[in-house]
Amino acid sequence: MQAGIDKAITPMGIEVSIDIPASPQEVWDYVADLASNVEWMADAQSIHFTSAQTEGVGTTFDCVTKIGPMKTTDKIEVTEWDPPKTLGIAHQGAVTGTGRFALEPIEDGTRFTWSEDLTLPWYFGSRMGQQPASLVLERVWRKNLRNLRARMLERQQGPTGHEPGPLLGMGRDSEMRAYGPHIIRMSLRGRDLSHEAEAMRHVRAHGFPAPEVIEQPDNHSVVMERLTGPTMLDELAAKPWLLTRHVKGLARLHRLLGDVPAAGHWVKVSGGSSVVHLDLQPDNVKLTPDGPVVIDWSNAAAGDAAFDAASTYVRLRTAAPDNHAAARAVINAFRTRFARAFLKEFGADAILSHLRAAADLRLLDRNLHPNEREAVFALARGELD
Repeated sequence: MQAGIDKAITPMGIEVSIDIPASPQEVWDYVADLASNVEWMADAQSIHFTSAQTEGVGTTFDCVTKIGPMKTTDKIEVTEWDPPKTLGIAHQGAVTGTGRFALEPIEDGTRFTWSEDLTLPWYFGSRMGQQPASLVLERVWRKNLRNLRARMLERQQGPTGHEPGPLLGMGRDSEMRAYGPHIIRMSLRGRDLSHEAEAMRHVRAHGFPAPEVIEQPDNHSVVMERLTGPTMLDELAAKPWLLTRHVKGLARLHRLLGDVPAAGHWVKVSGGSSVVHLDLQPDNVKLTPDGPVVIDWSNAAAGDAAFDAASTYVRLRTAAPDNHAAARAVINAFRTRFARAFLKEFGADAILSHLRAAADLRLLDRNLHPNEREAVFALARGELD
């Protein structure tokens, strides 16, 4: 028995899944090449086989894993090997427990589910706490699955004409699909995306980082460059110690956008005549190899940069994550810390002078969750903790 296991925290279960536009056999052929797992697992730094075999039940290997400042060597044995359906493992090092990849055929490819039942070492639990640790690990593994899907798409022959390809993601009323080397966003409710396309072209023409618009086949779709890299929110979840850096980066983007004049025919939401994004928060900033790029320009309008920053502050303080109570407490505490740091970095006086107007605009959103609506009212009245 490993030293310290008797001090380990209670086992925790995590399960994440993703739909991949490839057959189970194609996905299996990639993930069953265990040495290649470091290509799509962001937390896996290296794999060293400790058995003569490199596949099948009985295969053993050491996986050096790093999440933030914490680095461990995970000793793993393959316990289940049923191609192209399941691959099971046992963790036998400082981290103990079991893990499993399950591949289920679906209409458009494969549903890949990654489940883990883990017992973390006592020092990991004491430093982070089980619930925050679970949230961080789940966020990292969701990112890993997105990396896996991206790798599978790279291995496939993409569409060569003007036909939408595999599904990459879905929003509230739109979906994103591969489109040759690019992506295409298509409204599912017939919403006109012309303004969004115009906004991206407009701000790029003024030197602001936004996706390049390739073409607009019709009013309900737009083809854009395909961006690589995590969102600012994803990186914050995986590396919370970078909070100050990203607060400064987000404030800088707001200031840069404040230097871009809005088109004269755009809707005006406040005094001022610069471009306002109205949802410029960490989940809408992609951290690409070439620098941050702001996405989702559907709400772009004319106004004042401080009003736009106030809109971001309102969203940061009042967004209601869809998690159970313990998770909400952790996420809200982190979001509040980020929001308060952003308030200070951009300028509290400037943001607070627009707070009530920004809250009023937020309340016009018909899709606002009741808890968010109450939080917005409380923030506007100065009653939100």
